Amino acid sequence: MFSVMDEAFAVFAGRVISRNQLWADVGRLAAVLPERAHVFNLCENRYLFCITLLAAASRQQVCLLPPSQQAATIREILVDYPDAYIAGNRDPGLADIDWFEVPAPDGAQHSGRPLEIVWPSARLIAFTSGSSGRPRASEHSLETLRISAGMAVGALGLGDQVRLMISTTPPQHMYGLETSVFWPLFSRLILYDRRPFFPEDIREAVNDAGWPAVLVTTPTHLRHLSGGDWHNLSGVISATDNLSDKLAGETRAILGQSPVEIYGSTETLSFAHRQTLQDGLWRLYPGCRLRRDDLGRVCLRAAHLPESVALPDRINLEGQDTFAVLGRQEDMVKIGGKRSSLSELNRRLLDLDGVEDGFFYQLAGNDGEDRLAVVVVSKLEKQQIRAGLQPYLDEVFLPRKIHFVANIPRNPTGKLTRQARDALLAKLV
Repeated sequence: MFSVMDEAFAVFAGRVISRNQLWADVGRLAAVLPERAHVFNLCENRYLFCITLLAAASRQQVCLLPPSQQAATIREILVDYPDAYIAGNRDPGLADIDWFEVPAPDGAQHSGRPLEIVWPSARLIAFTSGSSGRPRASEHSLETLRISAGMAVGALGLGDQVRLMISTTPPQHMYGLETSVFWPLFSRLILYDRRPFFPEDIREAVNDAGWPAVLVTTPTHLRHLSGGDWHNLSGVISATDNLSDKLAGETRAILGQSPVEIYGSTETLSFAHRQTLQDGLWRLYPGCRLRRDDLGRVCLRAAHLPESVALPDRINLEGQDTFAVLGRQEDMVKIGGKRSSLSELNRRLLDLDGVEDGFFYQLAGNDGEDRLAVVVVSKLEKQQIRAGLQPYLDEVFLPRKIHFVANIPRNPTGKLTRQARDALLAKLV
């Protein structure tokens, strides 16, 4: 008799993996993992990442999910978890840290039952991207991710859908972890093992899928997608940065799908969504509430979180379940007595036709007054950039300096970390 365990769970190396096969693969891997308390899960293949995560959980090992696989980042985290080993499908080249090669499943048909995992006590530790300095640890139980997945797919109408989730974000990042691993684990959505990067690779993955595909991506990737045949695409989800109306409209025109944004953080997981072209307000998932505390901070209370979390963004509460995001608290700049946010300025810059990428930054003027400057990837002239910004920005926010570079050193989720930004700016001085 056909059961849910016979249903497709993943595509791995071009093969369809059932849920029975998933648990058989998890069981075999769990039996050979080293005996340690912590493991860096550096698997780049999403299916191998998933079985490593579950195998580690069954052995009461805590997965560490670094914001990057750079040696300096790994060693920085290792200071706090000196017993940790690295599990991955590619040698990280760190001779002083134990490495366990996660073997690829042999392709034979196996049937397995779910291993015993105590979801509320099984844990993982994700780390911030380092955009505000040293990566910070954010610990979650797998039960938190399980509940969050149910809330998200329910709110987005994906709970009973059979769709292939094609993600351009690595599974070590909370956005990628939620959408491309935990959503399939607790729904009928299907995990896709690869992470296509180039526009044509993304389009090929979508159109070659055996099911209608949902593209889970970022504004950085959406800016570079081009026209052509996207007949198998059934949805687009975006996160990690606000999607402007202009880019959302271009996405719909090119891909034939109106993008849906989800909102959250490493500390909270996702908890709200919006259809950018229909409503500027964010709508909370069922089971989530926002309240302002005695200090004036907006705090999230949600079914998946053990306690309320103060949000780092400036937020206007617009109704019982809707809100507007005004930018990060530390994102505000004051120039000539007037205030704006760097995120809003960056949005205007990136909306200019002819600007491929870029960002604003603040610099001190010789007269003691702060000024704004930009770094851009563009073939436009400086005056063309200033003229393009002028209708949207007060005169004091127009950039005094414009630097041209070949590329902006963003991480795999499209973010520009403080360390990468400062290193780039140091080369421009």
